[in-house]
Amino acid sequence: MPDPAGAPISKRYDQYATLVEDIVLRGIEYPACELKRSVDLSKGDATDRLDFVKLVQGLANSHTDSETLIVIGADEKQRCFVDVDNADDFNAARLSPILAKYLSPEPRYTVFGDIRSSAGQRYVLIVLDRIQPRPIVCLVDGKTDSKTHFRPGDIWIKHNTALRGANKSDLDLMYQPMIEAEAQKRARIIFEHLKQELGPELISQAVTATPVPELLVGSRERLGRFTEAMISGGDPARFNMLLEMARHTIVERWRSFLQDDTTSYATAGPDGSPIGEFYRSEFLPTLTSVTDLGLNIVRYDAQPEWFGRVVDVLIDAFEISCHVDYLRMHSRTGDNSVSFARPAYEIFLAARTLATYAIFRNRYRFVGEILPRYVEPLTAQPQQYLLMPLLFWPFFGNLSLPDMKNGRNEQYWIQGIQTNWETFFGSESQFLDAAAQLELVLELNSYILIQYRSETTDRFRADFPEKYNAYTPDFYTTRLDPAMPMATRILNALMNGDEFPKDLSIERSITAQLFKTMSTSDREIFIGQFLSQLKKWQDEAMHGQMRFPFHTVWPPPLLRAIERSRELAKI
Repeated sequence: MPDPAGAPISKRYDQYATLVEDIVLRGIEYPACELKRSVDLSKGDATDRLDFVKLVQGLANSHTDSETLIVIGADEKQRCFVDVDNADDFNAARLSPILAKYLSPEPRYTVFGDIRSSAGQRYVLIVLDRIQPRPIVCLVDGKTDSKTHFRPGDIWIKHNTALRGANKSDLDLMYQPMIEAEAQKRARIIFEHLKQELGPELISQAVTATPVPELLVGSRERLGRFTEAMISGGDPARFNMLLEMARHTIVERWRSFLQDDTTSYATAGPDGSPIGEFYRSEFLPTLTSVTDLGLNIVRYDAQPEWFGRVVDVLIDAFEISCHVDYLRMHSRTGDNSVSFARPAYEIFLAARTLATYAIFRNRYRFVGEILPRYVEPLTAQPQQYLLMPLLFWPFFGNLSLPDMKNGRNEQYWIQGIQTNWETFFGSESQFLDAAAQLELVLELNSYILIQYRSETTDRFRADFPEKYNAYTPDFYTTRLDPAMPMATRILNALMNGDEFPKDLSIERSITAQLFKTMSTSDREIFIGQFLSQLKKWQDEAMHGQMRFPFHTVWPPPLLRAIERSRELAKI
């Protein structure tokens, strides 16, 4: 779900009203939204009051990466809104004492107490923040004459569609962010102490010393200084040494584990799993450092060859992580384990981060280093040999990966980019805008290599049947508007008689041949046909989700191309 928490209050109001209207009137299943026809907070028999407190606690404790909603005044069965006569009871001044009496700490939430449906009914919307002070615990007994709803010390959690008591694995997940934050805090304190003790000596050592493996798992600030020194000095020797150290960890170490028939693939637990410890303490920090290295190469517009070397390491790491058949058979499935597909997903996320940042900075020569790279996709079950561009979604089957039904790019942001690389993009909206432009580039390449009929593309498909270039763009949940600058840029290049931008092509020789023989008019019609089909697909996808299609306002050059393609289709 889009998280408008940072938006102005008026914009948030409008966004929530539109979303809730879609959920209620269309009967859309939405696990992050609870619909209640009415809730009585009076002291009466207190059943409604205590059930409501328990529901708030369960939602606030749930393992979700988005805000959760409670709508009071919505009839789920009848798919309609009903007026809430006691809406004023839910204002924060009255609701807060009730929640604070029963729960500690009090959940974080916002109340919209006077939202009107399109038919005029007044309903109440309570938005629980994405980040909560979990675990939220019951303070006192919640009893009525007929039932004990909860007891002191109870920790209720919403899982799927039901409330249940939290178990050990739930608590581990709740405490994990606090443990990691505390570890980072202590590391920063130690580093600041050393910096004060050693002063300039420590800083100079960080940028002049021979690279050591500790650079990859230690302070990101120190690695950043080291990277800046390498780039400013154009020092390929130290760069290659550092990258080889990273490769040893995220590629070669996997090989050694694959040869060990006694390990189990859990990242937590009393057994002290060696692979789990490696995944947490070495693999993920090193992968983050490799991504930092690539991002800084783009930031300082350094040698594309260096960036290509970073991509080489990611490709090798992805390929070895997709052949963990032993780990697949012996992996644990509990809440504290990591699925065998997770390392490959983290590598893929790193690649998408690098490509999106290169788009964000308009430095397409770096995109050209990663866009054409194919990998063998990770599959739940063995299947025929295929190759797929790394930047597509190189995963097939049920692999216990994050749910992407509300949009992939937003999940990429939530799953790691916000935590690790927000400073490069500045904000979520800037990341999503750049990601939309990358989506258009990927879909256009897919359209050329899969759908477009010409002698050149037909021959490519016949000669390389193993290359799987089908792609589902992220526009099934997001607007096309942020991608317009990229579409306009490509159209302008083609209309000016230039080649298709080679750094934005997966198969450069194919696109070069395809457009070489096209007239300027044909090139314009080609882009118009592509955009028309993309919009048609988006409309159909949204209808399938029982949602109104987005209204798209095309810039004049793109609108002209679309109109010309439609005129041709009528002939």
